[in-house]
Amino acid sequence: MMDSEAQNTDLYSRVIHQLRQIRVDLLLLTELYVEAHGLHHLSHFDFPGGNASMDSDTWAEMAMEERLLANITAYLDLERRLIQVLEEQADSLLQGEGALHSGLHSILRQVSALRSQLEHLGTTVGLKKPLDEDLDVLDAASGGAFERKVRGFHVLKQLANWTVRSIRDVRKLQVERGNRALGAAASAESSQ
Repeated sequence: MMDSEAQNTDLYSRVIHQLRQIRVDLLLLTELYVEAHGLHHLSHFDFPGGNASMDSDTWAEMAMEERLLANITAYLDLERRLIQVLEEQADSLLQGEGALHSGLHSILRQVSALRSQLEHLGTTVGLKKPLDEDLDVLDAASGGAFERKVRGFHVLKQLANWTVRSIRDVRKLQVERGNRALGAAASAESSQ
């Protein structure tokens, strides 16, 4: 029983560490993205909508398992959107913006690894894996170069929002699960 608890604690710690690393790398990447695409004027705008737009009251009312499922679904969606950004901007990214291109690929790999860890965490708390049909349909690569650049910036901002939300959620889930485990252990001891 203790081994299982230690493994779960380690899993929570790894997920939180991954989220923090993505957050740090994302700050640098977003700065590079804004600089490379000349989007300085957009960095102060708040984009409505997106998968991290649920208000805090609604989010607070959700059970932790629901939040974890929402996190997993969000990272599945963000992973798909990052792939779309890379595909849409492949030509311009390969023309002298190698650092940005490799940074986007690095963030994509990190998000994919994080999603896998969150899915594993989900299985430890009894969640079913989200289905692909739960995801939004991606918009076709429409619009001109500027619209594609803005869409990419929006994806990076959504990812930044989710990393902050996810760190809080994983910490809270860790505390909740830890308290449940302590309560179960105390109850087992008292019944002996």
